[in-house]
Amino acid sequence: MKKIILALTLIAATALTTAQTAKELVAQTVDATGGKQNFYNLGTVEYDLEYRTPPGEGAITLVAHETYAFDGELSHASYTTHSLTGANGKVVEGYNGKDAWVTFDGKVSTDEKANGVARFLRKTNYYWFSMFFKLLDEGVNYEKLLDQKVNDKDYNRVKITFGDKVGDAQDTYVLYINKETKMIDQFLFTVVAFGLTEPNLMSFEYETINGIKVPSKRKYVASDWDGKAKDDNFTITNWTNIKFGKAIDKSIFDKPVK
Repeated sequence: MKKIILALTLIAATALTTAQTAKELVAQTVDATGGKQNFYNLGTVEYDLEYRTPPGEGAITLVAHETYAFDGELSHASYTTHSLTGANGKVVEGYNGKDAWVTFDGKVSTDEKANGVARFLRKTNYYWFSMFFKLLDEGVNYEKLLDQKVNDKDYNRVKITFGDKVGDAQDTYVLYINKETKMIDQFLFTVVAFGLTEPNLMSFEYETINGIKVPSKRKYVASDWDGKAKDDNFTITNWTNIKFGKAIDKSIFDKPVK
């Protein structure tokens, strides 16, 4: 019995040490990317978003001007193209930290599906932009995986999961942390909210703005859990005209009274 208890204690201690090591790797990455406090001190960001899935039936195109306030994770977008809604007119979405909404040509929508899409996009787009600085938030779980070499570069790999009450859906991420630069060069992710529990592989190029390394040119493709792409049908995302720290009238995040 004593041997069993000792073995369980050693297993628990090893798991704790592994989690601590994984979190330390993530903390180094956050610092290398510009620093969590430095990012949040900028307060707000505006940028232009272009999102395109591979052409063909069911293809999605989103073109928008996005605006976020970091305090409260407030999110707003004005679209010129929004194929998910099938709307031809102007589409505007907002999220005030609690409720999401969408308007079509200035009219507030009561459509449950449209409002669900708005909530998903408002929270997801904000998360994608701030993700690397949210990796140290409460409720994040860390696990150190085996190292891996990709394109002759050595990577630490860290698995990220979330507590039951963290976010609308609990996805899984596997970060590939470059051992030399401490930067995340790519990661695997799921989209549980849309029933996608098998991973996609996201890779990107950084640009530095106000001291923050922003992964502004992005593409992802279906993969396996070893990070091997299943095809070359990439979904492309570009963030351009990124401007931090602009004064924002926060009423834009509230649902219009119309």
